[in-house]
Amino acid sequence: MQTYGEIEMNSEKLLSRHTLKNGLVLEFWDLSRPMLGDRSQVVVEARVNVPVTADSLPAELRPQLSRILTALGSEVVFAKQEVRTFVATAETPNLLKLIEEQLLASLQDYLGHPEFAARFIRKRYTDRQKELRQYP
Repeated sequence: MQTYGEIEMNSEKLLSRHTLKNGLVLEFWDLSRPMLGDRSQVVVEARVNVPVTADSLPAELRPQLSRILTALGSEVVFAKQEVRTFVATAETPNLLKLIEEQLLASLQDYLGHPEFAARFIRKRYTDRQKELRQYP
């Protein structure tokens, strides 16, 4: 644990893992940290690591697997954070659980869709190509 002045900086803590219908794993991480006094910033991050493989690519991109691996690496990460600021530290555990439940309810069908990995990789690859065209 690092400290900054009088405030401790906590490291990430895994809250839970959920295997989705498409085989991907949704993880919830607690990235919360103390603020001043008895207040905290409560942060829950939902993450899914999407492997970049021939099987996870959309059909039209499979011939470009090596290019995509060069551009993106062996996996891409979907992440979504929910942040609540200036929360009473005593309320943090209950709020963490509530946020996690809400994120699970709202994300599991979207992230668990059979075509999520292919669509997400296509989007990230397209974004990467645009970045490279803008900044040679």
